Amino acid sequence: MALFEWKDSYSVGSIPIDNQHKKLIGYINEFYNNLKFKSNDDLISGLIKEMKEYTLFHFSYEESYLEKFGYKDLPEHKEEHKAFIEKVSDFENRFNSKKVILSYEITKFLKDWLKHHILVEDMKYSHIFKNNNTKGLSKYDKRVKLASTIESKFSYTAN
Repeated sequence: MALFEWKDSYSVGSIPIDNQHKKLIGYINEFYNNLKFKSNDDLISGLIKEMKEYTLFHFSYEESYLEKFGYKDLPEHKEEHKAFIEKVSDFENRFNSKKVILSYEITKFLKDWLKHHILVEDMKYSHIFKNNNTKGLSKYDKRVKLASTIESKFSYTAN
């Protein structure tokens, strides 16, 4: 059983962003699985790096749409993103220098942060997608095409 399961109540009304959130949930579940099976540090280090890179991509993608639709709380939302990336970078540095090990506490932090961020912070902008009839966003939108290209470089595949 996965540590963190996607629920329809997590949907922000945008298929590409929802899929990105599912992928982030998948990374957290990978951390959990690596804990259970006591994977080697090189594998975990690669997973941390990939998750951080994907998170940066996701935040940039999300912020570009919020900017496009004039989301009034975008500066605060960007600060949330920045603070999370700083925590993950700190964790990555401490893990790679052997000052911390991957633990259930860290995995729970990632899960709790993402769950809160989606259900509270991201839900604040979900009306933008619903009001602008952008549930799937346009398949011709350059951002969606670029996202597909970038996503293909990441090894984890969301269900």
